[in-house]
Amino acid sequence: FAQEGRVPTDFLMPTRERSPTDDGGKNGDVPSLASTLLPQPHPEAWTRWTPLDSGWTTLLTSGSQGLRIFREESFDPRPTLGRALSSPTIFFNRPCPAMKAHVVLNARTVDAFMCFMSNARIDSNEEFLNMPHSEQRASFRIIETLDPHMDIINLAFRPLFLFPSWTAPRDYVLFRYWRCEPDGSYIIFYDSIQHRECPPRPGFVRGEFHGVYTIAPRKTTSLDFGMDAPDECLITAVVHIEPRGWVPVNSMPLLNQAYGETFGVAALLQLLDVQDALNHDRFVCVAVESQSSIYRKRAKRFMANLNNTSSPSANATQVIKQHQQHSTISVADEEPEEFLNYDFAYASEQNIVVPKEPLGTEQTIHSHPRPMTRRFWSQPDANSFRVRGKTYKDDSKKINAGRSAFRLIAVDLVEVRTSIFSGMGSHPSERVQQALEREKQAKANGTKSDMPPYVVIVNLVLPGEPMMHMVFYYAVDDMSTINGTDGTPFSKLANEFFFGPSDEFRHKTFKLIPQIVDGNFIVRKAVGSKPAIMGKKLRQLYARSDRHFEIVLDISSSSVAAGVIRLCSGYTKELVVDIAFVLEGNDASTLPEKVLGCVRLKNVDMHFDNRFVENPQ
Repeated sequence: FAQEGRVPTDFLMPTRERSPTDDGGKNGDVPSLASTLLPQPHPEAWTRWTPLDSGWTTLLTSGSQGLRIFREESFDPRPTLGRALSSPTIFFNRPCPAMKAHVVLNARTVDAFMCFMSNARIDSNEEFLNMPHSEQRASFRIIETLDPHMDIINLAFRPLFLFPSWTAPRDYVLFRYWRCEPDGSYIIFYDSIQHRECPPRPGFVRGEFHGVYTIAPRKTTSLDFGMDAPDECLITAVVHIEPRGWVPVNSMPLLNQAYGETFGVAALLQLLDVQDALNHDRFVCVAVESQSSIYRKRAKRFMANLNNTSSPSANATQVIKQHQQHSTISVADEEPEEFLNYDFAYASEQNIVVPKEPLGTEQTIHSHPRPMTRRFWSQPDANSFRVRGKTYKDDSKKINAGRSAFRLIAVDLVEVRTSIFSGMGSHPSERVQQALEREKQAKANGTKSDMPPYVVIVNLVLPGEPMMHMVFYYAVDDMSTINGTDGTPFSKLANEFFFGPSDEFRHKTFKLIPQIVDGNFIVRKAVGSKPAIMGKKLRQLYARSDRHFEIVLDISSSSVAAGVIRLCSGYTKELVVDIAFVLEGNDASTLPEKVLGCVRLKNVDMHFDNRFVENPQ
């Protein structure tokens, strides 16, 4: 690929020089893709797959853990002393054999593919240094994205125990390529390379990894006619790993197995991680581990209080009361990280926005123009979101947000010819400008208008075909909450954000908190639940007047964000997602944080009866 000019040669370099005879090439031709990705056996060898069901490799390490593993062996079919001779297949004149395993997954091929590609991914390089995370055998981060079907990743595994000692953890820099076949199956290739942005890291041994993974759909038989076939697929992995370092890779005499094979076993065990992730997604999540840890801490605290009491019989009642009072405020502090940003105790609370129509009018800011179908959206309880508390800079504690500062008016999902970056708030045929026109008429007639004092708009510009805008409108009913006059930290921060001169300040202050309330594993992994400062991730534009302020988020400006949107768009009918918009506080004068506004999107059909909006003249 480097020689074909598809990636920069100064960033992507082959791990080794291959001679023309490595792939049967002639006159120095570049090796084919198959020959570079697939390990090549000795040309004169007969090969076969043999089960690796037992042996000291299984006994001295973590074993195969119920996964049936096969090793490719070369053999001589000519009988010698009554049997054929066999030995591990030698690839590129190296003793490490290829290994294979397969697992049946209870999922569609596309779901299995997305889980396989995203499971154990870590975005932050700092987090990657401490990987893998809980329940993960290995983790990876993307170093460079080459095109929609190719990228370069850094994959790292946990250390292995090889009797009588532990080995250093292994990591690999891999070129990854994938494609979908016409029959619905997926093929993923891995090949070790070198990359300037990922040099060897201290504490790790850089190994060499070659692999092919396939995800095959279930065959359709005559018995399936007229019946709902189960969602099943078969994932098969063939890997060839050289661990490097001190680990012996030559087969031990008589045993016909080597220490180096355990690294191939570890790579194949990743199939069980994918299987577990998909199985976990099929059931209701019960956080047993987090709850048990909370109550263990409470029990220890309770016993410590009893032991520190001079006369337990006289003060037992007082100790129990103190313990109960302390327990009521400590649950949130002891919650695991995945629950720090959202409290599911309030997830069932929502307000369906169906305002009363003002007397004497036929159109309102809520109803004109026609919003997105009302069954697709509502306003969740903002108290379900966890935000920075007053002392967050000292203790990193988050608190429930309480009521949102603004009121949700409407949600629009509209199609456009080209993206409207000037904003919907200033568009003459859209909600705010139409409401201002009605307000003028109402004042002339001496009647009331439903136009609030101020409107805050969040406008998501969605890439794709057709181009779309998803727009959230929020009413500010009391200007003192945003102009700094009510004396609260939020009002002070909002005044600088909405009326201050600095776009740079706005870029680093506006924050979005997503939470998948109901949805599958693939989307949850892609979206996550961590708060994100949007100005650091996307191009963020602003449009304002004396009656409205609009934040325009250009999703297409980030390939990662655009990819997440493309992924989610295929699952929107199966998703319930809550979104909160927050201004980030960074000192005591701007803490605690408060939710500006929030919205719940429920099983949205992205192409159901959408309005079309012409670009403004």
